[in-house]
Amino acid sequence: MFSLWSRLFQRTPPADFVRAYEAVPEPDQRLPWREVPYTVIDVETTGLDPRHDALIAVGAVNVENGRVLLKQTWYSLIRPPPNHEPSVESIRVHHLTPEELRDAPPAEVVLAELLQRIAGRVLVVHVAEVDVRFINAALKPFGGRLRRPILDTARLALTLHLNAQWLGEQSRDMPDPAIELRGLVSALGLPIYAQHNALNDAVTTAQLFIAQATLLADQGRSNLAGLIRAGGV
Repeated sequence: MFSLWSRLFQRTPPADFVRAYEAVPEPDQRLPWREVPYTVIDVETTGLDPRHDALIAVGAVNVENGRVLLKQTWYSLIRPPPNHEPSVESIRVHHLTPEELRDAPPAEVVLAELLQRIAGRVLVVHVAEVDVRFINAALKPFGGRLRRPILDTARLALTLHLNAQWLGEQSRDMPDPAIELRGLVSALGLPIYAQHNALNDAVTTAQLFIAQATLLADQGRSNLAGLIRAGGV
C-alpha cells in the first residue's frame, strides 16, 4: 500500500530546463522595489479550466528600475495538444484559430524559453491565480512549477483600495479589482492597449504594476517584501 501511494504522489523528475530555472537564486526581498528585476506575463488559453484546456499564447515584458522595457518583450504562440483546439467561444475572445496554432512550437519548447526568461526575476501577473494554474498544469509533465514570490496586480489594487478607505481618502471610482485590468489602468490615467492579446495585456499590466508599486512605496511598502505582503501569491 505504501509503495502504491508513494508512486501516486511521487514528483516527476524535473526536466533540464526546469532544473536550470530552479538553480537561479531568487531576488533579495529586502531590496527596494526599483532594484528588483521583474517579468510581467499574460497568457491566452483554449478555455478556463486547466484540467481540460491548454495554453495557446504567452506574452512577456521586463520591468527594471521602475520602467517598462519595451525592447525586452517576448511573444509566442503555443501549439495545443491533440483534441485541445480552441473552441468557437474562445476564438471570439482571442481570435487565435486552429490554423494559426498548427505550426506553433509545442508547449515544451515555449515553457523552456519562458523559464529561462523569468529565472531570477519576480513574476508579475494580473489575476495571477488563472495564469499560474495554467502554466503549472503545463509544467507538471516536466516536473516543474512556477516559483514564488509572484505579484498579482489585482491583489495590489485591492490593497490600495482598502488603504484609501482606511485612511479616509476619497478613492477613485474603481471596477472590481479582481478582474477589470483596463478599468484599473484607465482610473490611473495610463495608456490602454488592445485587449485579449497576450503581449498587449502584459504591457498594460506592467504599466499598472509600476504605478501601484510607486503608490505603495509612498505608503511605506518600499521594498520587495512590502509588495509581497500587499499582493503576493
